[in-house]
Amino acid sequence: MNESIISVRYTKSIFALALEKGIVEVVKNDMENIFSVMNESHELSLVFQNPVLKPSNKQDIIKQLFGATFHPITLAFINLLIKNRREEYLHDISKNFLSKYRQMKGIETGTFTTAVSIKPETLEMIKVLIKKSMNIEVELSNTVDSKIMGGFVLRVGDTQYDASVQSNLNKIKRKLLNTTVN
Repeated sequence: MNESIISVRYTKSIFALALEKGIVEVVKNDMENIFSVMNESHELSLVFQNPVLKPSNKQDIIKQLFGATFHPITLAFINLLIKNRREEYLHDISKNFLSKYRQMKGIETGTFTTAVSIKPETLEMIKVLIKKSMNIEVELSNTVDSKIMGGFVLRVGDTQYDASVQSNLNKIKRKLLNTTVN
């Protein structure tokens, strides 16, 4: 069976259960934690992909890592994944869950690319400006790309605003190349 189909089906089931029980926010927080831990810890991903490790050992690891903070339904869901030998899809399931949550809440994702890192407070101010000007809620992340030299590139959904120095230099270059000298 296709990996994406598996993760989408499990995502739909945990999302529907969370909606039914009225704990979507709680499960969303759990899924954010899973997603970030698995992004930061390659070792945990390897544990889930290891077919030699017993399911009970994997369940113990989950209990030690998340048992005190996660909702019992989230823990039961993860244990079900382990029991069904689908734990390797947990990262994709958490990613899909967060995407489904944003879709339900009407939240767009975006990136604010700059040549140097910016302060979190500045990023929050930019989110407020986007909300006022575009009338949407946005989850914004900052990406650093020294190639843009300065300025910024803002991408929200399908919209991009490029105010980078590199872009402006390219525009000037095109104008100069298209100018004929008499």
